[in-house]
Amino acid sequence: MKRVHRALSKQEVEALREKLSSMVPTATADIPEVLRTMRMITRKSQTEYARLCGVAPRVLADIEAGKGAATLKTLRKLLKPFGATIGVVSEPAEL
Repeated sequence: MKRVHRALSKQEVEALREKLSSMVPTATADIPEVLRTMRMITRKSQTEYARLCGVAPRVLADIEAGKGAATLKTLRKLLKPFGATIGVVSEPAEL
C-alpha cells in the first residue's frame, strides 16, 4: 500500500488544512449549556429529562453543573431527543 501522506507538497497540505477548517465548525457553547438549553426547550425537570434519555438524574445534574466527565455513551443519550450527536469542533480562538 502506497503511503500518500509523505508525498504531499506544502501547498497540498495547506489545501487540506483549509478543507478541514471548512468542514469543522467552531464551538460556540459548552456541553452543560447546550444540554441545559435542550432540557429547558422540552419543559422538563432534570429528573424528567434524565429519565426520558435513560440516564440517572444525578448524572444529568452533574453534567449541567460542569462537574465530572460524562461518557460519550451518556452524551449520545442526552442529545438523542433532538436528533443531535457528538462531533468534532474546533476551539474558538482566544482573545
